[in-house]
Amino acid sequence: MNDESNVPSRAHIGYSRDSRDADRLRLLISNAGLSQRGAARELGVDERTMRYWCSGDQTPPTMAFRGLDPLVRHRENLARMIQNNEEQIAAIQTGKITGMGYGDSLADPSSAAIEVARLRKKNEQLRLLQRQDAAWERRQAAMTAVVQLPTAEAIAELDASWEELQAVEAEVAKLTAEILEPR
Repeated sequence: MNDESNVPSRAHIGYSRDSRDADRLRLLISNAGLSQRGAARELGVDERTMRYWCSGDQTPPTMAFRGLDPLVRHRENLARMIQNNEEQIAAIQTGKITGMGYGDSLADPSSAAIEVARLRKKNEQLRLLQRQDAAWERRQAAMTAVVQLPTAEAIAELDASWEELQAVEAEVAKLTAEILEPR
């Protein structure tokens, strides 16, 4: 006699049938202009795994959402570029990298200083983009809070977030003018 009532179904062991995750994943795939097969390739997973995630039979891991969400990828790329620039600056300053190619010759001592200045300026621009993203996100959250429950505190946060966003936008305008200024 084979009593299968005590045997868990293999199809659902460790899985959650939360369609919200599947819906969100399918939306990200669609917004990225990918097929499920293309998304699987992009994430480096088996096509069958992607089908399970998109059907809701398996819960997709966080990396799947992060890998397909352009805002998350944008923020991670900004942080990675800043870190890489900082590592290059440190390597130049410790003498691990030499001969930048600026100046009269590859070994011109001013090359290192020119490259460090360039990388620092680039990081200033990237950090400004990070601040702009954060200010915009704060503004959006404040607007949502006011719509949901317009308390004096929520309105004050909305005003403060607007001032922060305006200040960052002024910095962006200044930096943009510097970049576009003919040399």
